[in-house]
Amino acid sequence: LAVLVKASRELLEDSLNIREKLPEILAASLAKELDRVVFMGTGTGNEPTGLDSLSGVTAIAVDAPLTSYAPLLSARKALMGVNTDMVTAYVMHSDTESAFGSLVDLQGQPLQHPSILDRPEPMRMLTTTQIPTDLGAGTNETTVYAGDFRQLVIGVRSDIRIEILKERFADNMQYGFIAHLRADVAAVHPNAFVRLTGVQL
Repeated sequence: LAVLVKASRELLEDSLNIREKLPEILAASLAKELDRVVFMGTGTGNEPTGLDSLSGVTAIAVDAPLTSYAPLLSARKALMGVNTDMVTAYVMHSDTESAFGSLVDLQGQPLQHPSILDRPEPMRMLTTTQIPTDLGAGTNETTVYAGDFRQLVIGVRSDIRIEILKERFADNMQYGFIAHLRADVAAVHPNAFVRLTGVQL
């Protein structure tokens, strides 16, 4: 995984903290892409195989808007059925989390999730904007991932490295910064994960 950023010499000379902030920005950009391939990686070319393409990950079609916590219960039931110790997290786009948060009961009060989702540990919803929300025929569908994320391994072959290209863009009075890392994704037990597909927003 690599990214190239160009910055003018003027910016580097005049900015008070660009030398500290630029590495942080590059690292955050690489981390977002690594986040994406954990879930959506195709396994082709240099891209790791994510939970969408990994053999053994169960897919449950929701194909409907969220009206209750039933999809999360279905995911938990499927995982417990293959002796997964626990669901450590439900990972979704922040819009999906908001949809769950907007659920109300018959009295118009916020809908509480079933207590079984807190066993053996309190339910954790984690969010990432790297999960698409424009899937499906109506381009309004997303995916929720559930499982024991202790069974997911991200192997980093080399730490993030940042190299400076001083000559390549000198004619434009710029420096180039290349940030790169080598990493891969694997599941120790793929059946410890479930994909809830077709969640409509």
